[in-house]
Amino acid sequence: VFLFGLIHGMGFASVLGNLGLPKDSFLTSLLLFNLGVELGQISIILLAYILLGKFFGNKPYYRKYIVIPMSALIVIIATYWTIQRIFFS
Repeated sequence: VFLFGLIHGMGFASVLGNLGLPKDSFLTSLLLFNLGVELGQISIILLAYILLGKFFGNKPYYRKYIVIPMSALIVIIATYWTIQRIFFS
């Protein structure tokens, strides 16, 4: 998962390229940027796990009212972004 995220972060290389960084520090900047993105993602997932999973994970309504609707929302957003990326960019 970490490797996938690191490769995914390489997609942000164009953002760093547009900043006009010196060529000699581009690779270092790219790697540090990717690590920052990964740390941000891990922080959000950990926070969500602590707030939702630990407190509500054992409740009988958790799967029905939290997990399934949030999963559906993620699928809807991902589908929208995929269609937007394929047909409108």
